[in-house]
Formats: sequence, structure tokens, C-alpha cells
Amino acid sequence: MKKLNVLVFPCGSENAGEIAQALRYSLHVNRLIGASSCEDHGRFHFVDYIGGVPFIHAPNFEDYFKDLIKTHHIDIIFATHDTVCEKLAEMDALEGCYLVNGDRMTTRIARRKSLTYGAFANAVWLPKVYEPGAKPDIWPIIVKPDCGQGGNGVMLAHNEHQLTQLISSEEMPVVVEYLPGPELTVDCFTNLRGELVWAGPRTRERIRAGIAMRSQSVALDEEIAVIAQEINAGLTLRGPWFFQLKKDRQDRWKLLEISCRVAGTMVAQRARGVNLPLMALHDFMGRDVLPLVTPHVSFIDRAIKTRASTTLMYTKVYVDLDDTLIINEQPNPVVLAFLYQNRARGKSLHLITRHKKKPVDTLNQAAISPLLFNEIIHLQENEKKSLYISGPAVFIDNHFPERYDVAQGEDVLVLDVDAVEFYLA
Repeated sequence: MKKLNVLVFPCGSENAGEIAQALRYSLHVNRLIGASSCEDHGRFHFVDYIGGVPFIHAPNFEDYFKDLIKTHHIDIIFATHDTVCEKLAEMDALEGCYLVNGDRMTTRIARRKSLTYGAFANAVWLPKVYEPGAKPDIWPIIVKPDCGQGGNGVMLAHNEHQLTQLISSEEMPVVVEYLPGPELTVDCFTNLRGELVWAGPRTRERIRAGIAMRSQSVALDEEIAVIAQEINAGLTLRGPWFFQLKKDRQDRWKLLEISCRVAGTMVAQRARGVNLPLMALHDFMGRDVLPLVTPHVSFIDRAIKTRASTTLMYTKVYVDLDDTLIINEQPNPVVLAFLYQNRARGKSLHLITRHKKKPVDTLNQAAISPLLFNEIIHLQENEKKSLYISGPAVFIDNHFPERYDVAQGEDVLVLDVDAVEFYLA
């Protein structure tokens, strides 16, 4: 079977980054392309990046997007925002592409709380919904936007006056009962036959911009399993999706929202061995997918990762040996990763050192192959490294006087050891 061209759009979000990480090493991917309408982190997520895509409500979006997927021979599209997923699902023709979880009616229902509540009106796990003008029987209550996600725009009303104010401030308000209990996300996967093959509940802790920065796996009890099955039966789903629950005053799980996309912290499932974006590729190829869960991972913790971009089109990397490539007689894994990354991109690698022993022997003792380098420059005690370095190049050295000297030349990006991680893909 031919390798697949996969498009992730938009590609600068947290869930786009998770898709990139989940698929970057797959043997089934020919091209993993990220596309965005604005300047964002997508350039760092995706080596194969397309910027300047018109916004989805622009008059020329559909023509542009159809031309994009035709030009790049796209096979599969992951939409990473609910509104984008709905927009793409409504387009009449995507040139034969498969939009993951792209059923037109399902994307509409999942995007709007009012339609979600209407589709599952008889479900016992639905929160109480107050129709316009209805007087709540218990306070406080929640007012939230019909089209919202990640807790954005959710407001608490403690009395009728506050309720009136909040309703008037929201264009399409939805009023529901207040759920005071803990919250869960349940990551799911539905196969090509409509069978729910994975439902993985996890906690939402340390929330930042609607994204859980810490998440612990929770046992799939019967109450949650029934909700997952009933949602799956009530919608047309295929691929990764998720829903969120919160407990009510009687300690019962109630629905917050359903989404047809990969979640920002769906990485928690991949850490347990369940790669949901990769499962979507295998499912697209007509294969049966089976989650392989490791019992040895129970939680994940996340932090902001910083990436830097340089305008220098360097062709060479020079690296020091002592306390840079090798620290305390052990290889520096970050520097090694950077070297291998640049080797794969066709850059030449140069070891430059005043090491007191034979550099080759020290490299071998640290299990680093000397063949990694195009050149090993072994200097005498008083020789300047700057005399042997020519740009455009990157120079990595832990010693400030060395970096300062080399930085006086042209077209050389000098890095201390701590800065190398900024340039890892």
C-alpha cells in the first residue's frame, strides 16, 4: 500500500503538535504537512509547512484549500479545531480526501451545545438545560456560549439579576445546571465499522488555556462506558474523538461537551501505548486496530516547550568535546540529538577541541562513533578555534571566551550547551 500524505490544519495548536509527534516516525507516512492561516508554532511542529492559508470564512478559502489538497496529493486531513472540522465537513468535494471524523451532521452537532443537548435529550447523563425564560430551581447555574470549547466563556450566575446580565452579554447563550464535582476527559476511537474500540478516561489537572497540563488515567467504570457507547451510537464517528464529563451534586457524571478532533492532552493515551492519530491511519487503510495498553504508565505532566528559529542558513556545525559533547564522561543526549538532526538535513559536522587525549579514543569510550563527524579538528593548546571556523555555521561550546572569540566572525551562530534544545525539531 502506498504511503500517505497527511495534512494537519490548522497546525500551530497543542493538538496539532501531538498529531505531529504521533505520526513523525510512521512508516506509512510519505509527507506530514502542517498548514496554518496565521504565523504560529506550526513552523516548529512541521518541517513540511504551508503558511498563509486564507481564514476559513474568507471568500477564497474553499478554492484555495481544494487546490492545496490537489497540488500536494493529500490523502488524509486532521482538522484540529471544531469550527474548522465543521467547515471542511460542509465542503462539497475534498478531491477524494478522507477527513478524520468528518461526518457533516456529527460535526454540526458536536460544535453546538444546543444541538448536542437536543441529540441526546433523553439521556440520563445530560445536564439539566434551562430553556429561554425558564426560572432555575436551584442556584448557582452556568451560562456558556453555544459554540465554545475548553471552558472559554463559561460563567456562573448566583441569582436572577446576574443571569439576566450574563445572558445579555452572550450572543448565543446556553443555560445549564451547575456541576460542582470533578471533571474528566474521555479519549475515544471509533473504527471504520462504527465500533468503539477505545475509551480512556483521564483527569484534567492544572488547566492552562483550556488544556490539561497534568492528567492521570482513570478506570473505565460502567457509568462512563455506557455514556461512551451511547454517544458513539448516536453520532456517526470514525477515528479519534473525545467527550468531557463533570459530576453533579448527586455524584453522577454529566456531559460537558463532545468533540470530533484530537484533544490537546490526548498525548496521555499515547504515553500509555495507545497512539490514536496513528490508529486513524491504519483504520483509513482498512486495517483492524487494537489498542496495546501498557500498565506501567498512569499519568503525564506537561510544560511549555520553547523553540527558536534562526535566519542564518548555516551549512556546518562545529562542536566542542569537553563539557559540551561529553559531560562527566557521558554523552550529552541533547547535543547528540542536534548533531544527528543536522546530519539528516545534509549539514557537515565538525568536532573541534583541544582535548588532551586522542579525541577518537575518548569518543569511542563514550560510545560515540567518530564517523559521525565529517572532520575532527584537534588543536594545540594555544590555537584559537576561530581560525578554523568558517560560516555560515553553528558553533557549540560551553566556554564563554571561546564563544565570544568565534562570535566576532561573520555568519556564525554561537550557542552555549543549554541553548541547543531550542533548535531541536
